[in-house]
Amino acid sequence: MSDGLAAFALLAWLAYLASRVLARRNLPELVGFLLVGALLGPEGLALIDKADLVRLEPATEIALAVLMFVIGERVSARALKAARWSVTAGVIQYVISAFTVYFTTQWVGADQSVSLLLAALAGAGAPLTIAHVVSTTKSSSPYSRGLVSTHAVSDALATVTFAAVLPVAALLANDDAKISTAVFDFIQLGIGGAVLGFFGGLFIAKMGSQIETSGELLLFVGVHLLLGWAISRQIEISLPLAALVAGATASSVSPQAFAQRMFRTMKSIEQPLYLLFFALAGASIHLSEIPGVGLIGLVYIVFRVLAKIVGAAIGGPLGGLTFKRSLQLGVDLSPQAGVAVGLAVLASESIQPQGVDAATVVLGAVVLFELVGPLLVARNLRKEKESSSSESDAVAGVESSFDEVPAKVLIAATRETDIPEWLLEATTKWHAHVTLLIPGELDDKHVASVAHLVESAGCEFTFIALNVESFTGAVVRTQTSTSADLVVLFGNRPAGPSSRLALMPAERIARQLGVPVLTFPISEPIQDSSATPQARFWPFSG
Repeated sequence: MSDGLAAFALLAWLAYLASRVLARRNLPELVGFLLVGALLGPEGLALIDKADLVRLEPATEIALAVLMFVIGERVSARALKAARWSVTAGVIQYVISAFTVYFTTQWVGADQSVSLLLAALAGAGAPLTIAHVVSTTKSSSPYSRGLVSTHAVSDALATVTFAAVLPVAALLANDDAKISTAVFDFIQLGIGGAVLGFFGGLFIAKMGSQIETSGELLLFVGVHLLLGWAISRQIEISLPLAALVAGATASSVSPQAFAQRMFRTMKSIEQPLYLLFFALAGASIHLSEIPGVGLIGLVYIVFRVLAKIVGAAIGGPLGGLTFKRSLQLGVDLSPQAGVAVGLAVLASESIQPQGVDAATVVLGAVVLFELVGPLLVARNLRKEKESSSSESDAVAGVESSFDEVPAKVLIAATRETDIPEWLLEATTKWHAHVTLLIPGELDDKHVASVAHLVESAGCEFTFIALNVESFTGAVVRTQTSTSADLVVLFGNRPAGPSSRLALMPAERIARQLGVPVLTFPISEPIQDSSATPQARFWPFSG
């Protein structure tokens, strides 16, 4: 075991150096991970042999679970609502890929069970690969985020469909196979992973929101993913599907502020996990399988790519993506790895010899898709990044993100105070609608003065009186009802040392909202018999 770990340490070091060299030439880092892994793997220099890969398999599976959990954020309800085309394109390209591969492989003489297995796997993507390419190219556009979501949707569909197809293929290949066993296998592989992930995501969202520090939150999520890995091994369900569903569920049901904090924390360990996963994946690449793909493999590769381009060209515009970008999406959906490899290996173990034939085709094709695909995706993302200034209307149907200027600003105050002129000038430049939440009525002298100041700055505004409701509750309710994407608070700052046992109102508000919150504390009035209490601004505090 120690020899295997030492060999992996050397593999990781060389993979890192190769990734740095490629990064300087604007090439994806993961290509370096894969190439070094393949070079030093069992079919290369054999620094890592098959026995080492077997011993390191748990580490690879756990790394995959963590990364798929992070990818789950991209298929949450919020993410899919923001990029509807990731659903329409993901579903349609998967269906077209499945039918195209099934009929074309049948046409060139493949066994029916082999065609079924290839059809189920054809639509699968490579969300981990794409997420890493997006990260290394520093692309943060709506298209790049939606691209990861589309690959994740494709993998989820592939896992569930494969679970349904595998028993059918077994019945076609073996007359002695039982229908009851086939149904059980479908429930176990396809439904079991989704159910475990759903309840695991609910638990993580419920309990994790009570954790204060990032370190403890990372430990909490990591421990439960490790527990999920152990359960999946015991009852033989799909760990990648369970982790993906857990991440999507946790992101969907959690308050947006907590969801962002949790996934930001998990992403802090992404890079070493990517190196671990892709270096070992490269060592597992079956280079000897490439010559064995034959005519069926060639048909699988060519028609899979064509089907994805056609499917994206149809599904993208249905979800609001432009036709030109949809064609690019079809090319960017060509990478395939991860889930497809795992399912292909499962097929080879479950059905003999048809599963082995299907696995040979898929594994041989993955070598090509995984080495060439990331290069194409990275090139497209860099082109998109370079022309991002003229791409504001290229992606339709995508909601605004926090890197855009606010469209609606909520200004709330606990008592009478003045609003800085620079804040009003900023809202005017943003053409933002202002909602004022302050004590009093519109005909009160102070309220009328503030309203006149806002109106004279050229801002459209709405006044809401802050009366009997608590300040925290009023701000949260108003932000929800107005959909404000920036909240500015002017609140009392108590005199004397503050206690960390109780949260300030601004802190409670920030924890409950998923939008940026700016806080301007104001000192409590000073009780002095010789002077009138005066309100004064304190420096900006966050």
